[in-house]
Order: sequence, then C-alpha cells, then structure tokens
Amino acid sequence: MAPLVWLITGSSTGLGLCLARVALAAGHKVIATSRDPSKTPEAVAEIESTGSGKWMQLDVSAEDLEQRIATMVQVFGTVDVLVNNAGYATGGALEDVTLASVRAQMETNLFGPVRTMKALIPHMRERGSGTIVNVTSTEGISAAPGISMYGASKHALEAVSEALQGELAPFGIRTLIVEPGGMRTSFLQPEKVAENLPPISAPYKGTMVQHVLDAVLAQHGTQMLDPERSAKRIVEAVAGGGEGWPENRETYLRLPLGKECVGRIDAKVRMLQDNVKAMEGIWSTVDFEA
Repeated sequence: MAPLVWLITGSSTGLGLCLARVALAAGHKVIATSRDPSKTPEAVAEIESTGSGKWMQLDVSAEDLEQRIATMVQVFGTVDVLVNNAGYATGGALEDVTLASVRAQMETNLFGPVRTMKALIPHMRERGSGTIVNVTSTEGISAAPGISMYGASKHALEAVSEALQGELAPFGIRTLIVEPGGMRTSFLQPEKVAENLPPISAPYKGTMVQHVLDAVLAQHGTQMLDPERSAKRIVEAVAGGGEGWPENRETYLRLPLGKECVGRIDAKVRMLQDNVKAMEGIWSTVDFEA
C-alpha cells in the first residue's frame, strides 16, 4: 500500500504518540496534534525531525476546529486516515457530577470526533477513499458504575460509528472502532484524574461507585495493554501487514484490544442473550397479529 497521510488527535502522550511513531516508522506521513504542543517539546521535535511528520495545535472542543482541520489538509495535500483519539474521563456518581462537567465530557469525547469527521468526510468522499478510526473503550461496550458519563460518551461514539459504516461505505470510506481495555499510559495519573473526579458523597461511600473508582485508580501503572503493541495493530488494521489477521480484515467494524476488552464483550453478549431469552414471553406478545 502507498504511504498514507494520518491525522491523529490527542498525540501528546500514550496511544496517540505511539500511533504517530508507528505510522512514521511504517513509511507513512503524520499530522500529530495536541491542545498545547509547548507542553511536550521533545515529542514535537521527535515527530517533526522525521521529515514526514508535522505537529499542529488542535483542541477538539475549540470553536476554530473546522478551520484548523482545513489547514491540516493542506500540509500534505490530503488526509487519508483520521484517528479520533483525544479524550479524557469524568468520574463520580451521576448524582455527584455537575452538568457543566457532563457537557465538557461530551464536548471532547463525542462532539469533538463528530466535528472532525464532518470536517473531513467531504474531502474523503470527493476522493473516493479514506479511513476513520474512532478510539472508544471497554466502557463504550459495558459501562461501569461511577464512570457513567465517560461510558455514555464512548457508547455514543460507538453508535455514531456503527451508523457511519453504512453511510460511508458506498463512497469508499472505511470506519473502524478501536476498543482498548485498560492501557498503560498516563490516562489514570492521579493528578489528571483528580481534575475530573468530584469527592464521593456520603450516600455513595462504600457502594459500587466507590469500589469501581478505587479499582480503576489502583490500575495506574499496572494496566496490561501495551500502547506500542496496540498502535502497531491499529496501523496494520488500516494499512495491512502483520500476522494473525482474519481474511478481509477491512470488512470488520471493531478492533478489540486486550484480554480485558474481550472479557467485557463476552460478558455483555451473555447478559443481552440472557435478558432476551428471559423476556421471550413478553416481547413475543406485543406485535400486531400477522
């Protein structure tokens, strides 16, 4: 496959930075983005020193996002692959989180990707090719207590992606949902989490909300998912290569990453099947008679 131009949001650390490195190493061109490039000068210098990488400022919740995307298309003359990776997590019981924090969560994790896609779909449609990669989460498959709004944002992005697959396939545009489990990055750094985690109110202390949040925070630095290996598999999913892939990998909508993710998927499937089976005496009685 000829070299592709990748536009990656949230490139300053973790999966986004690994994706930029792996794509460049594979011979592609990369536009890496972050809200404040001045905070990661070494990463910016590393990517731009390759000659095939460009780092640009992009806040997916900013008013000028569409104008910045248009400028980015001009860097290499096209964008072949959009990776919506930027995001963060808001925690806390629904009763405890503020509406302002809910709106901010959705602005970054849902409306940001929607806006980047709307900005680039016309370009890809006119060219008759392109790939949109939306990074969701195991929480987008099965939401846990105490992380409802993060789960909601990822559930919504999954739904948008499912619909897009049917909308865009006729134009030669592929949609791919990447579903990571817990990944060993800075995502759960205590100082980052503290910014978006209100104190647990008295009624929820000792409940599933506290148990889940304590378990999630305790994972920092011990998560099983390797961001470098994950990035390699994502690049392979888009551009080909690698081992262990099924035939026609491009026809699959989802790329689950890690054993934790698959465990959550299996549990969700079993729960849905059990629910449907248990309710058969109800759902089978409400249609009009044939």
